[in-house]
Amino acid sequence: MTQSMCDLALGFGEGRKKGETKMSRPFGVALLTAGYDPKQGPVLFFSDPSGTYFQYKAKAIGAGSEGAQATLQEKYRDDFTLSDAEDLALEILKQVMEDKLNNINVEMACVTSKGFHLYSSLELEAVIRRLPVSTH
Repeated sequence: MTQSMCDLALGFGEGRKKGETKMSRPFGVALLTAGYDPKQGPVLFFSDPSGTYFQYKAKAIGAGSEGAQATLQEKYRDDFTLSDAEDLALEILKQVMEDKLNNINVEMACVTSKGFHLYSSLELEAVIRRLPVSTH
């Protein structure tokens, strides 16, 4: 799927008729695409607006991504459970967000062998409650 999206971005505007102006990139944004491969397990791809993509085990993009990526590199482990990954994701969001983290201003989803799951407010609140309380 990621390859197809990037091929579309790379080829966008090709095949136009003579005299027509070339169209701009279709997405214009960086994307994280998550999925599940029966052989590899969970997979995560980062693609940039040019149509280039890379596979990562963990990746942060957007505002605050430099600090978030540094924390991922420091704390991510290959033997993480889903619960470990949930905790780290919200810990990082808590560090980079200006507002207090809650089940109104954050959404969480996961991709497993069972498919895509968007957490309900109650499920998200349970994960947030597991986080250590800040002392500052």
